[in-house]
Amino acid sequence: MVRLRSIQAPMKQNSFEERRDSVRAHRIITVRHRLIKHKSRKVNSIWQLSTTENMSLSGLLFVSAIAYHLGDIIELQVVMSGVLDIFNGFGKVMRVSRNKGGYYQVAVKYVDLKSKHRPAKSMIASQ
Repeated sequence: MVRLRSIQAPMKQNSFEERRDSVRAHRIITVRHRLIKHKSRKVNSIWQLSTTENMSLSGLLFVSAIAYHLGDIIELQVVMSGVLDIFNGFGKVMRVSRNKGGYYQVAVKYVDLKSKHRPAKSMIASQ
């Protein structure tokens, strides 16, 4: 009996595409976005309206008229048909590239900005 083995070439991890930790769905959905933090400083900017190019469980890619910077924290609201909330939260800018039309493709990874502090009640009980 002859066993066949599949030979796989080692995967290169050069491109951004191959470093993703979840599958992307190519969907065009409305996204509202605004800058919250730039270089660790809080910013109060106005909401911008745009569309996604693709999204996954860990992040999304959208088109923006604003050039965000790597590491910026932005607030995101992704809404389908103006009714169904897909995502409300924050993202860290991981990649920005300018397209031929002068707009920017912004790749963000979702981040949790909730406070990690324990409630006072549990601190007292643990003493």
